[in-house]
Amino acid sequence: MSDTSKPPISDLAGVKRAVDRRTALRTAAAGMVGAGALAAPNVVRASDVEHRLKLQSNFTGIGIAAQDEATRRFIENVNKMSGGRIEIQNFDAEVLLGIGETFSGISLGIADLSITASIYHRGTVPVGEFLWSVPFFPNTNVEFFEHVYENMGLKEMWREAYAEHGVMHVGQNCSDEWGSMVSTVPVRSFSDYSGLKVRAFGIWADWMVKQGASVVTVPGGEVYTAIQTRLLDAAAFGGPDTWAGFKIYEVCDYYINPSPCPYDVTETIMNMDKWNELGEDLQQILLTAARCYNLDITAMTMEADGNGRKILEDNGMETLIIPDEELREASDWCYEQFNAKAGSMPYIDRMIDIYGRAREMHARYYGPKQLPI
Repeated sequence: MSDTSKPPISDLAGVKRAVDRRTALRTAAAGMVGAGALAAPNVVRASDVEHRLKLQSNFTGIGIAAQDEATRRFIENVNKMSGGRIEIQNFDAEVLLGIGETFSGISLGIADLSITASIYHRGTVPVGEFLWSVPFFPNTNVEFFEHVYENMGLKEMWREAYAEHGVMHVGQNCSDEWGSMVSTVPVRSFSDYSGLKVRAFGIWADWMVKQGASVVTVPGGEVYTAIQTRLLDAAAFGGPDTWAGFKIYEVCDYYINPSPCPYDVTETIMNMDKWNELGEDLQQILLTAARCYNLDITAMTMEADGNGRKILEDNGMETLIIPDEELREASDWCYEQFNAKAGSMPYIDRMIDIYGRAREMHARYYGPKQLPI
C-alpha cells in the first residue's frame, strides 16, 4: 500500500518552511520552538528534551523543494530515534549565518549544526574545494561515492581536517549535478567559450580561461541579474531544478550538458563541543540520520531535476551537449591540475591518493558494463 501521507516532491508548497529571522528572534525571546522546527511527539514532555540544537541550513527556504523536504525528514528522524531527547530547530539560508560564515559560526557555537558544502569554507580548509568536487571526477552514483567515503579513508581524512577547527564532520550528502552551465549564446564546443564572460571557480575556472573565457566572480544568488545586465554571458552554478527555480530561461537560451560535477557533495557538520556533549548513543543517532538524509536528498533530486529540465525546455531553453572527445580532454586536463596540487595544502596528498585509487576502481567496475538508457 502506498504512503499517501507524504506529498510528491513536485507538490511541496505546503511543507512548513524553516523560521525566518523575525520569527527566530520572537520565538527565542519567548523560549519556544520555532515555526520551522519539528514539534516533539506528544508523549515527550519538555523536561525530557536533553539537547536543543540550532541547525543552519544553507539550502532551505530558497525554492529547492527537495532540500526543504529532506531537511524536514532529517529533523524528524533525529527526534524520533532519540525518543525526543534531541530537538532540532532549522533556520533557513542566511538567517543565523551567511554562507561564507557557516564554518566559523559552527566552530564558535553560533549554530550547533549545519547542512552546508565544503566549498564554502575553502578559505579556512583549502582541501574543502576538492572535497566538494574535482571537475569530472566520476562520482556518477551514490554507491560509488559511499564506498570512497566509508571504506577508502575519505571520511577519516575529512574529520581530521575539520577537528582542527573545532568542527565535527558528521556526514557527506550527494544531491544532484551541480555547476552546470547556462549561456546566452550557443556553446557546442569548449572553444565557443572564447571571448565570453563566465562565472566559474577553482579548476573549472582555470579550464574556462584556457578556452579563452574571462572569469567573473559573482555570488550564486546574483547570477540572474548579472546575466540580465550582461555582466555575464554564461554561468556555472546549479542543476536543472535550481536553474528552473531561478527562472533562468528568462535571460538564457541555452543549457550546456554535461555538468562537470555529476553529484554535488554537500555535508552535515556540528560544533565539536556540542558533539562531545551528546554521548555515544545520541552521536550514533545523528550519524544514522545524516546517512538517511544523504539517501533522501539524492533520491528526491531525480524527480526534482527531471521536472526542472522540463520547465527549462517548456520555456524555450535548448540543451546543448559538448562532444565526448572534448569532455575526455577536459577531464584529463582538470585531473592533471588536481594532481599538480600535491604538497600545496594540508591533506591534499591523502586526497589525491584516495581519488586516484577511486578513479581506477570506477574504470575497472564500469569498463565492461553498460547502464540502461
